[in-house]
Amino acid sequence: MRAGLLPLALAEVEARACAAYPHEACGVLLGRAGDPARILEAHACANAVTERARDRYLIDPLDQLRIEKDARARSLDVVGYYHSHPDHPAQASATDLEQSWERLLYLIVSVRAGRVEERRAWFRAPGRSSFEEVLLDREV
Repeated sequence: MRAGLLPLALAEVEARACAAYPHEACGVLLGRAGDPARILEAHACANAVTERARDRYLIDPLDQLRIEKDARARSLDVVGYYHSHPDHPAQASATDLEQSWERLLYLIVSVRAGRVEERRAWFRAPGRSSFEEVLLDREV
């Protein structure tokens, strides 16, 4: 699977990930669903996890509802979610898989010492119990 990613959306994700370091940042990716999916916007959300914010995230449900409502009003799809991995690779973890939804993208940004190290995206196909990596194409 492939996904197009606007540079402005990636810049928003990376800025949020760096600002949240050493805690996990998280947010919603909006755009056009499909293959390839197109990520047009990234919207930061509050991490509702406070006890283990260095290695866990939970998107605040009120943020989620507000962003979904806005997306529908503008005929955009929720194509996925993003979060950061402070001081860990951008590899989807067992927890990420356990908490994932089918048919959505998961963009993970690795941040070390407050700087982005790598970014990778993952997709869980219907009926699959594992992620497949998504090739990200930066759109101009």
